Amino acid sequence: MHKLAPTSISRLQALSALGPRFYKVSVYMRRLETLGLVAATGRSDPAANSVEYEITDAGCAELEERYGPSAPALGDN
Repeated sequence: MHKLAPTSISRLQALSALGPRFYKVSVYMRRLETLGLVAATGRSDPAANSVEYEITDAGCAELEERYGPSAPALGDN
């Protein structure tokens, strides 16, 4: 299990529950990408400085390790 900021965990949960989403390029998203928990889909919005990310199998495993087989839904923290 990685040491992650609450913001990063929230983003993993959102990607798991809602599918690929756009996020501004930030240190949080870069760290998740470096750890292999999310991956850029290749879509971007240069005007908003955002990139679309999706959760990886490793990201799903991270959530399962933290919360068990049925990860909490968004807002259940």
